[in-house]
Amino acid sequence: MKKVILSAIIIISLLALAGTTFAAKPAGNLAGAQKVAWNLSAAVMPVPPYGSLDILGSDTASKLIVNRPNGAVKATITGAMNGLHPNTTYTVYLSNGYTPYKDTGWNVTGNWGIAINYLGTDYVHTAGLVQETNTSIAGTLVYSGYTKTIISGSVTGNAITIVAEYEGGSGTLTLTGTIANDGSMSGNWSDTWGGLGRTGTWTTTGGPAVKTHTGDTGWTGLFTNTVQPFTFTTDNTGSGSWHVNLRAGDFPGVEPYKLSVWINEAGGTMLISNNFELVKD
Repeated sequence: MKKVILSAIIIISLLALAGTTFAAKPAGNLAGAQKVAWNLSAAVMPVPPYGSLDILGSDTASKLIVNRPNGAVKATITGAMNGLHPNTTYTVYLSNGYTPYKDTGWNVTGNWGIAINYLGTDYVHTAGLVQETNTSIAGTLVYSGYTKTIISGSVTGNAITIVAEYEGGSGTLTLTGTIANDGSMSGNWSDTWGGLGRTGTWTTTGGPAVKTHTGDTGWTGLFTNTVQPFTFTTDNTGSGSWHVNLRAGDFPGVEPYKLSVWINEAGGTMLISNNFELVKD
């Protein structure tokens, strides 16, 4: 089986600082090779824009091996790629490390207009919402000088619930609904005021809710300018390979050096490796 192997060997003289020679053993595995797992892009970055080019199974079928050989070459990084599209050119980015993206839900804190529709008429309430946690929403709903105090509320995924008490304890208003991708909200309401059991629909006229997250939302940039993006091409079975040799001058900054490898196709990322670290001798 024919494999196209691309070597990116950067010829740079050894760097010496105060008599210290830089090396690049894999952290945590100083004796030799380290296998690094691949991830589909949607597993570690936000969807969208990631995920559209992911190929199921290509992450587990492919391998990434980091090794520290003897000699002037301080580290070798090898990709044995499988499960990709046949006869396709992919681009390899030797990149900085990253923090995986994690969706932490919506935050509805802010000033809103909430139009409560009853029998075809909108009664627009001025709402001040404070989302203390995902299971705790405080604030008020004010209409025509009358205040309803929020006594409970929650945001779970794209679902929101708000329960507010009328002035004087004369009943409660319950809003249940959905947060749309643009941060607007809408749904149904019911109340117990006057024992009438009224119902209707509601929608926001201001906002919007804010999507929250931890981690990075995109590519973290090249690890070093001495190793520019390069390509490899798969064979008719969807397999291919590539290889990079790193020398001392390819390691900027201070240790530990945190790296990752990103694989793109047609301008979009479809595979992202786990982070791995390289350290000095």
